[in-house]
Amino acid sequence: MGGSAWALLSLTLGIVTSALRAFVVARLLGAHEVGTVGIAMLVLATAEALTTTGSETALVTHPDGGEEDLDLIFTLRVAQGLLIALLLWGAAPVAARFFGVPAVAGLTRALALVPLIRGFSNPAAVLLIRRIEFRRLFWWGLPETVAGIALLVGVGLARRDAWALAAATIGAQGVSTAVSYLMAPRIPRLTVRGPGLARLLHYGRWMQGTRVLMFLGFHLDNLLVGKLLGPTALGYYQLAFRIGEIPVSTVGRAAAQVMLPVLTRLRRRPDRLRRQFLSTLRLVVGVNAAFALVLVLAARPAVELLLGPSWLPAVPVIRILAVAMVFRVVMVLTNQLFYAVERLRLVFMVNTVRVAVMALTIYPLLLAMGISGVAVAVLLSSAATALACVAGAGSVTGFGPGGHVPGANRGAEAGRSARGSTLFDPRLTGGG
Repeated sequence: MGGSAWALLSLTLGIVTSALRAFVVARLLGAHEVGTVGIAMLVLATAEALTTTGSETALVTHPDGGEEDLDLIFTLRVAQGLLIALLLWGAAPVAARFFGVPAVAGLTRALALVPLIRGFSNPAAVLLIRRIEFRRLFWWGLPETVAGIALLVGVGLARRDAWALAAATIGAQGVSTAVSYLMAPRIPRLTVRGPGLARLLHYGRWMQGTRVLMFLGFHLDNLLVGKLLGPTALGYYQLAFRIGEIPVSTVGRAAAQVMLPVLTRLRRRPDRLRRQFLSTLRLVVGVNAAFALVLVLAARPAVELLLGPSWLPAVPVIRILAVAMVFRVVMVLTNQLFYAVERLRLVFMVNTVRVAVMALTIYPLLLAMGISGVAVAVLLSSAATALACVAGAGSVTGFGPGGHVPGANRGAEAGRSARGSTLFDPRLTGGG
């Protein structure tokens, strides 16, 4: 079976898994339980955003080699995992008091295992992404997916509470870490010395601001809903979001994962880079638009039939977010272009647009329309960001007015790099 067939199989598995997960969660857990674990996951995401290093992305975009940095990357990831786990353990009771949900404390401390386990995963497995080895990537992801669903169903049937989602998340990460050593048998070592240390630390400094902006763009809605409307409203909102983002988290993420190494190789061949980027963008946006149309037309009967009448309050939010995700996937893919041609400042700028529009609109819309207003704020910020991304993509590929084709002026590029760009640029993880 060829690479395209493995890629298609991975996409199919992702779509089926996302739909099955939403079905199981809706049938076994109530909105309050979903919202409760959602708050704990928000605390985890906050700690991760504040401590990111971006080392894996540097490895993916390394033009050649990169294996000499594996031990150093492993050490940075272990340190990050330990730091996040400690932060979560200490912040758990504070988060529970802030949101007024006592159960959040225990869930947050349990989820501290996730970054700790992830920190010990084998960084050599990330080389599969750079080499675009679809078959091995499929077999790497399959055990994690199966373990997550099995734990969700098993614990969900036994407890029917938020611990089912927590157990599934922890267990899936444990399986993923174990499989990473089967995919890449090289055993990493702890070290604080290596040829790439200075570069990775400088790279992480640039990553930090962008990651914080990404965190705000992705989680400001969850934060306000959880704080102002409570865990039940957050449960409705998060389930709606997960359904709306299925094409982004499957087709969009798979395309982004492949685009980064491909565009990195083409950055000195501007015509091919432009064609590859535009053809992929059109295809993925088309798939997302078709999915959004189906959700807008069929959300209510589908939710009532598959998830149950108790989830009908999520229907208006699903429809709005389905449209928002069409714009969001533009950002996910365009960021890969910016990373590949070493334009990290553009990633920072488009995320600034996203956060600014979200910050200006979300609170008044929440007060006026509840969770539907929050979804409208996400739609507005996603649309504004997509426009900024298209403008930025035109400037670096030459398909728009004032376009700059990468490679056309290497002297200008070198000057810009010397002022703060980096040799290796980050990729989105978790969607973009």
